[in-house]
Amino acid sequence: MPPLFDRLLQYLPLPRILSPLPDLLLAIAYGLPPTLRALWADPGLIVHFKRLQEVFQANFWVVFGPEVDKAAAPVKVQLLPYAQGVVLEIGAGHGHSLKYMQRAKISKYYALEPNTDMWPGLRKALVEAGYSEEKGDAVILPYGAGDIGKIAEHLGGDNTVDSLVSILVFCCVPGAKDVLPALCQRLLKKGGSLLMYEHCLSPVPSSRLYQRLWTPIWSIVFDGCRLDKDTMGWVNQVKWSDKHIWRKEGEPEWSLFFHGIGRFTM
Repeated sequence: MPPLFDRLLQYLPLPRILSPLPDLLLAIAYGLPPTLRALWADPGLIVHFKRLQEVFQANFWVVFGPEVDKAAAPVKVQLLPYAQGVVLEIGAGHGHSLKYMQRAKISKYYALEPNTDMWPGLRKALVEAGYSEEKGDAVILPYGAGDIGKIAEHLGGDNTVDSLVSILVFCCVPGAKDVLPALCQRLLKKGGSLLMYEHCLSPVPSSRLYQRLWTPIWSIVFDGCRLDKDTMGWVNQVKWSDKHIWRKEGEPEWSLFFHGIGRFTM
């Protein structure tokens, strides 16, 4: 976070209802200028809102992503070493989570990332982590999480995944209530695991209200991300043979960015 925001939050702590405001302002500050430049270079983009949104997302995540990754690092260090065998990461973005996985335990890594503007950063992260697209031990798929049939086809069929990785992505997935269980049930092998770190609906009623109040504007800036999705409730719809759920250390239940963390085994 820029020094100006650090100083403002140090001396003017925000009430809970305004806690999403700094992230919202930062996203606009980082994403809007390159988006306007792209629009200036190609005015025809004005009628292609989805394309503009992709440019906006890719550019602000270049700066915003490392900060989010830093905040999530304590959880990723615990969670992602469990990734093994055939790994499918939903919404791989710029590949920030790769460095937390143990390369020697992974036979093949599939990165699901529909925003092709993210791919240069993702490819760089793949090389740094020891993967090679040329050798076939890493594949980038241009699909959304809901394209389950296309994903299964590229993976070689149903129940072919050992580890499904979901890091702060299902908040953006349309129809996640149905997509999340369907992905797990169709793609995971028997004994395969979902490794999940998501921000979810708060268990505190007043915070749930604030999450719902913020979501309309938040979802515009953050590519459909909703603060009020009950992701932990939906993942528990699946019949797991085993599951380990824990809390992010120091995170209060009233946080508007309340997280669900878990390792769920089929």
